[in-house]
Amino acid sequence: MERISLTIEKNLLKEVDEIINKERISRSEFIRRALEYYVKKYDWLSRIESKIGEITVIYNPKAVDDILELESQYRDIVLIALEFPFEGKIIRTIAIKGQRDRIIEFTNKLKGLSNVELAHLTTISIE
Repeated sequence: MERISLTIEKNLLKEVDEIINKERISRSEFIRRALEYYVKKYDWLSRIESKIGEITVIYNPKAVDDILELESQYRDIVLIALEFPFEGKIIRTIAIKGQRDRIIEFTNKLKGLSNVELAHLTTISIE
């Protein structure tokens, strides 16, 4: 095994520590599992051309116009979007279908919008 050094925000470290205390694992084990998960997901996403799935977006209501504008730019892959308010924020689920690169591009642009806290992509392949 190799040793690495890592710098993260205090709030994120606090959340990690809460999880590792519940799971009864070390920080190193937690980071290994997280990296493994990311690498497997990346590998899977890179091998599949066509996908169907959903993007869950959690955002401040100030971002609604930017999200709607972005969805209109990607209407070739956006099937439908549903949203509901929750604790002063909005949770939006966007159903998507299309080419992998276009979906990933759309997801990354959502993540880059100000007032967007989370944009999480879940997909399955179309064979």
